[in-house]
Order: sequence, then structure tokens, then C-alpha cells
Amino acid sequence: MGIAGKILIVDDEPEALENCSRILKRFRYDCLTEHDPIRAVDVIKRERPGLVLTDLCMPGLDGIGVLNAAKQLDPAVQVVLLTAHATVQTAVTSMRQGALDYILKPFTGAELEAVARRAFAGAGERCAGGSEPVGPTAGQEKGGAAPMLGGSRAIREVLDLVNKVARTDANVLIYGESGTGKELAAQTIHSRSLRAARPFVPVDCVSLPDTLLESELFGHERGAFTGAHTSKPGLFEMAQGGTVFLDEVSGMSQNLQSRLLRVLQERQVRRVGGIRFVDVDVRVIAASNQDLEQACRQGTFREDLYFRLNVIPIALPPLRARGGDIQLLAQEFLTRFARRFGPASGVVPELSPDVTDRLVRYPWPGNVRELQNVIERAVALAEGPVIRVEHLPERLHLVSADEPAQADAASFKDAKQQAVRLFERTFLVDLLKRHGGHMGRAAREAGVDRKTIERMVKRHGLRDKR
Repeated sequence: MGIAGKILIVDDEPEALENCSRILKRFRYDCLTEHDPIRAVDVIKRERPGLVLTDLCMPGLDGIGVLNAAKQLDPAVQVVLLTAHATVQTAVTSMRQGALDYILKPFTGAELEAVARRAFAGAGERCAGGSEPVGPTAGQEKGGAAPMLGGSRAIREVLDLVNKVARTDANVLIYGESGTGKELAAQTIHSRSLRAARPFVPVDCVSLPDTLLESELFGHERGAFTGAHTSKPGLFEMAQGGTVFLDEVSGMSQNLQSRLLRVLQERQVRRVGGIRFVDVDVRVIAASNQDLEQACRQGTFREDLYFRLNVIPIALPPLRARGGDIQLLAQEFLTRFARRFGPASGVVPELSPDVTDRLVRYPWPGNVRELQNVIERAVALAEGPVIRVEHLPERLHLVSADEPAQADAASFKDAKQQAVRLFERTFLVDLLKRHGGHMGRAAREAGVDRKTIERMVKRHGLRDKR
């Protein structure tokens, strides 16, 4: 890789060059600027920057051309595209060519600094300006999770809100179905905030019993309970100056809700079994796949805590409402899993047209997490350079050309009908397979009459495919 801390900015607009350079110099990066993309290639060869920030649309040589030239000169150089008109195809092309990321204009200084920090993560060198080694951002993707990519209207609205929220220190409540990326959204908010250099601490509020969760959150003193042989700080103390992410906060008991409310009000914690209070300075981002307003009406969630957490609500769209983003996310996962356990050549497999068609038409009840698992499975099973239908789970084999492609920002009613239709078809095929196509036995197992099964078979066009 080139020199850590040295950044080349390429843009044919002088104001954009000056703005980017001014922002990054505040963070003690060594910035070079070039308005001619062709001359920029010579600068890369001569100066060996560790990061190239390039505009996408430029005369003579566009951003993809700069990306390709930079990678030929130094395969390890990091390249980020700057664009005011991102499309799914542009994003897919840039990621396939090896871009680290792309940023939509106009962007904030925090976004620019965060992507620079991410680019130099793990470089192990000091920046030219003498700052400390650049480490990974708290929002860096982990465990194969995709970054918050997307060109659909639904996700662009979310990203716009995320950028605005990140500049504040207000508590945030993220809503969304399971698998929509609530933790990733929280990581993104943290990484673009003034707390980015401090810890991001996620907490699963439903995986631990009350007593253990209380100890995890607030810490405990020695002897506070059986097995507490030493004192231990809680996650709120460990996140000092940073962000605590409370995942599925609706799973907290009333007792823990009361303790959490006091922490948010007093900004102090008292360890289990302790007598002194410890000041904490943390931002709290909570998430839930449940309707907390309804939980308040039912008395299972404290209304005062709800209002403390719900300062800024963010609703994440399901993947079926982000039709244009499915290919982009699939390509991101392909690249990641190919690097992890794909062919030794390092070649990223391509999706066959049939596979792409099924991915776009499938309603994704498990959302982005389900898509990630499907692509991981496909990469593991594929023996050649192309992902084919046989590498997909059987439930995707059943997606027919009659199914409408996922629409951008589809209505809840339409998305629900499509998910139910696919579930019914999958259930019916499995049922008939178990009974050798015998509709009477299938009807008895399903607890319906034979005519119902016959109508379902006709509705899904399965009679000729038995």
C-alpha cells in the first residue's frame, strides 16, 4: 500500500478540491489535489498515496478509469468514489473494480474523515502529520456484514437521516424487521459522530437473563452475588465517551427498564452491590423489531423510558422495499465471501441471469441477513466462476417468473401479499413432495379439505410440474 496518511483528491471542480483538502488537513492528513484526472495517474505513480478520493464524472477520464489506473499501479491503494448521482450499476461496478466505498455529494466532514480513517485502518504507520496510527473506525463492518449501501429511495432517505443524526448527540431509536441492519445503522451513526474515536458497545438485551444483563450493563462489585470473585465495570463504563447500542430493548424486564431510565436521567451508574455512583458520558442508540408504542399501551414497556430513547426515530425499510439494492448488496457479499473462502485465484464469482432474476423476485422475509446467508452458501458450493440456480437454497428455486420483481419502496400490503404467496407455494410443494403428489394425503396432513389443495395447486400452476 502507499503512504499511510497521504491522500490524493481528484476532482475537476476547484471548490470541491479545496473543500475536501481543508477538511482532511484538519485531521492532519497529507493532502494532494489534482483537477485533471489524467495527470492524477502520474501523481499516483510518483507520490504513492495510500488513499485516492476521486470524483466519478470528469472529462477525459472518469472516476472508474482513475480507480482502474490506481489499482494497476498499486493493487493495495484504497480508492473512494465521490458522486452526486449514484446508481445501483455505478456502485456495483465500482465495488467489483475494487473501490473501498463511495460517498454521495454533498457529504459532511465527519463522513469524509470516517472513510479516510477506515481506508488507513491497520496500516500500522503514523500519518505524515505525526498523528497516532490510524485505527479502524467503530463503524467498520464486521463478520461479513455489508456497509450501508443502496441507491433506492427508501435507503437513501434513511442514510440522509443517519447523516443528520450523527452530527447530534441525541438518543436514537431504530425500528425495523429482523435482519434489516439495525446494528449496522447504529455503527454508521457512531462512526460519523464526534464520538467515533471512542468505543461502540453493542448489547443484546434478549440473550441474557435479567441478573446477568444487569451485571453486564452496570457492572458489579466483588461478592455482589455467587461467583462474583472480583469487581467488574459494566458496559456503560467501558463505553465512556462512546456509544452503547441496546439491541431489542423491548426484551428488558421492568426492573432493568427502571435502572436504565435512571442512568439516562442522571448519567451515572451504580454497580450491582456497590454504593458509589460513577459518572458516564455515553450516547444511547436502541433498536427494536416490536412496536414500542403498543408495548407502552399494553404496560410491558415504560412510557417514560420510551420517550427518553425515542428522541430521534429511524425506521429501516425491509429488503423487499429496496428492490434496486438487492443486486448491489449481493455483489458486496460475493466480494467479501470470495475473499474469505472462494477460489485461490481471488476471482469474484458472477451471478447467472437466472440467479439474479430469482434474487430480485424473492421477497426476502429474513431481509439483508437472509441475503447474506444465501450468498455465503452459494460461494461455498460454487466450483466455478459462475453462481448458478443449483447453488441457491430450494426456496429460491420455487420463485417463478410470474412473481413481480421487488419494487422500490413497495407498499406494505403488496410486500405482504407477495411474501404470503411465496410461502404458500413453498409450503405446498414441500407438502406434495412428502406425499408423492397425493393430494388427499397432503390435505389430511395440512388439516384442510382436498378441494383447498386442488385450488392452491391450480393457483400456483403446479399441476403440470408435479
